[in-house]
Amino acid sequence: MEISFENVKIAIALRSARSALGWGQQEFADKMEVAKSTVARIETLELKAKADFLTRALRIFFDAGVVIDLLQLDKIALTVELPGLQEAQVRLENESLRRIDKKSPTINVTPCEIKLTPVSPGDFSTREFVPKVERRG
Repeated sequence: MEISFENVKIAIALRSARSALGWGQQEFADKMEVAKSTVARIETLELKAKADFLTRALRIFFDAGVVIDLLQLDKIALTVELPGLQEAQVRLENESLRRIDKKSPTINVTPCEIKLTPVSPGDFSTREFVPKVERRG
C-alpha cells in the first residue's frame, strides 16, 4: 500500500485527538462502532481511512471538544476547546481512568519444582521445566 502524506496527517490527527481526550483505542473504537483493530490499523497506516470513518471521527471529536483541521497542506491544526479540556481533566484526576490502555493483566504462575542434578563435581545443571502461566485481564 502506498502511504500518502494525507494518510499520515489523518493517522497523527486521530492519535493526537484521542490522546488529548485521554481515550484509548478501544474507547474510541466503541464510540466509532468499529473494531479496535480498525482504529489501530488506520493509526499505523496499515489501512486507509474511508470518508465515512473520517467524517464520523471528526464529528465525535468535535462533539467531545476537539476540533481537527486537516485542510492545510503542511500541518494539522488541532484545537482542544473547553469541553475537551474538562474531559481530560476528569480523566487525569481519576486514577481508574488515567491509564486506561496500561492496565496490566493478572498473571498466575503455578509453582513447580526444580531439581538440580550434578553433572560433575561442583557443576550443576537444571532440568528443563515449563511453568504453567495463565493470563487474565
